Amino acid sequence: MSHDHPHPSTADKTEKPLSTREKLARMIHHWIHHTEDHVQSYRQWAQRAQEEGLPSVARALERVADGSLELNRILEEAQKELDEMGNA
Repeated sequence: MSHDHPHPSTADKTEKPLSTREKLARMIHHWIHHTEDHVQSYRQWAQRAQEEGLPSVARALERVADGSLELNRILEEAQKELDEMGNA
């Protein structure tokens, strides 16, 4: 199963290049939302694994989902710092 990974760093050729901070802000936003999509998928497959009598696989997928949410919390901290720097 594959899925698209559109990247927000691709700028229109007529626009001025983004600064590193602007790129970071866009990428972090993208990564957070992309990870949320993956978390939903992990939890759905964990439920399916549980229904198929695969509790250890279900637990592993739930752990991956939880770990992904922790990664998002770290990314949100970075995003908040970028936001605060932009408003300073």
